[in-house]
Amino acid sequence: MQIFVNRAKEIGIDALAITDAKPFNKEKAVLEQVLQAGLYPQFVETDLALRTDPKRLLPSVQSIISVAIAYKSVDPHISQGKGLLSRYAWGHDYHSLLYPRLETLAQWMVKEFGVKEYVVAVDTKPPIERAIALRSGLGWLGQNCAIFVPPYGSWVFLGELLVDIPLPFTTQQPLKPNCSEKCGRCVRACPTNALFAPYQINPHSCISYLTQMKGIIPREMRAKIGAKLWGCDTCQQVCPTNQKALPSQHQEFYPLDGTAIPLIPLLSISKKEFHQRFGHTALAWRGHGILQRNAAIILGNLRYTEAIPALGDALQDPKPFLRASVAWALGEMHTASARNLLHNAQHKETNAIVLEEIELALSH
Repeated sequence: MQIFVNRAKEIGIDALAITDAKPFNKEKAVLEQVLQAGLYPQFVETDLALRTDPKRLLPSVQSIISVAIAYKSVDPHISQGKGLLSRYAWGHDYHSLLYPRLETLAQWMVKEFGVKEYVVAVDTKPPIERAIALRSGLGWLGQNCAIFVPPYGSWVFLGELLVDIPLPFTTQQPLKPNCSEKCGRCVRACPTNALFAPYQINPHSCISYLTQMKGIIPREMRAKIGAKLWGCDTCQQVCPTNQKALPSQHQEFYPLDGTAIPLIPLLSISKKEFHQRFGHTALAWRGHGILQRNAAIILGNLRYTEAIPALGDALQDPKPFLRASVAWALGEMHTASARNLLHNAQHKETNAIVLEEIELALSH
């Protein structure tokens, strides 16, 4: 076992544990209940058998290696006119770092241990990674529904390597959770009540989801986003265990462009500029329009009147979901110049949804 831990650390993996490849039947039953309750995450594989039976992904699998890379770096800092990024998006995209390191580990095992077939999985692959981490003893489940990997807290990226050879397992007993039943700080701090009880989350009202969803963010959720441009770390930041977590040794996860981003320039950012600036980060996958929309919402929340001219220009954008968000933001400004821009747009707008937003903004 130790030889695998040592090799993992040599190639830049912070923690490693090994478990069997038996189906996760109990977890599948839980996921079925979550799916029926309408609480299943939108960005996750819906084939539950594929997620919970490792043999569906690799028929010859005999062992699963669960790994983690820590990404806690500096403390977040936000200033006027900026939107806050979730910590995981400050540096390089973790997929581009974790996947090749797992591939390196796999190739080493091919050479040294006779592995013939393997599958590398980060969170874009189906395996139920939190359950794998728990079974292997890599980490324990927190009340905020995140996996905590000592001594790095829940500031970790998870990955898996499925291999076709038997390996010594780390443990037959899961790690004991460090969460106090009386704590509940993460539940109380959740801005949208998405974390509605310990170990219970509604992913559709989580700010992390809202800032990545397509289309128009629901009106009742916009103010709750506050100044969060992408993602949300609130339930992790307030956690006592996380506050004591060791920082990451990987400079790739330290801020490339600060922990918060100026908002006004984002309103007019082009596809090319977006990919040049953010293409190497974890927020690149949704495209520039989503970031523009989020910027508009935050400017409305901040009532940042310096942004009114730029918001007026964005009212001419070809994307209806952006125009609708901009109209709402202007309605939050409560100034004559903002109302004039809305009145002018009202006479030109042809999209019914955008027009409704403009009319609501004017009535507000």
